[in-house]
Amino acid sequence: MGELIAFLVLLAIGGVTHLVMGPSPGAHLLDTNKGDRVPVDELSEKSKMGVSAVHAVLVRQSGNIYRELGSFVTAEYALAEIQKSFRRAKVDEVRITHSDEESMALYRSIYDFTGRAEGKKLAGARIVRVGEGRESWLTI
Repeated sequence: MGELIAFLVLLAIGGVTHLVMGPSPGAHLLDTNKGDRVPVDELSEKSKMGVSAVHAVLVRQSGNIYRELGSFVTAEYALAEIQKSFRRAKVDEVRITHSDEESMALYRSIYDFTGRAEGKKLAGARIVRVGEGRESWLTI
């Protein structure tokens, strides 16, 4: 009986502390690194980059640059080119591992560890807004 009372007292203290202090710090912030799975055709709807010049690269499974796509007028054009590359590689679904106003990172949902071409296949893409020092984010 004493253990039950002690448990209830601790539970009441925890509840009062939660009400006084509020939820944990940062709980109200938007998590941009959730790793949402998105069909390749819906990539442009998930972009938060807005209308500005961007630079894009495709990344291999090994982490090296697969192909540099270059600069684009807007993120929409870059995402259209990335969608073409994913379709050619038969990737139907991608994970958005990072997305904000400055940059975006997309990777294939399933990583294939088998075969002769391991590490050489298309793994993902990175897009970053053009500006001073921002292109360093594209390289590993």
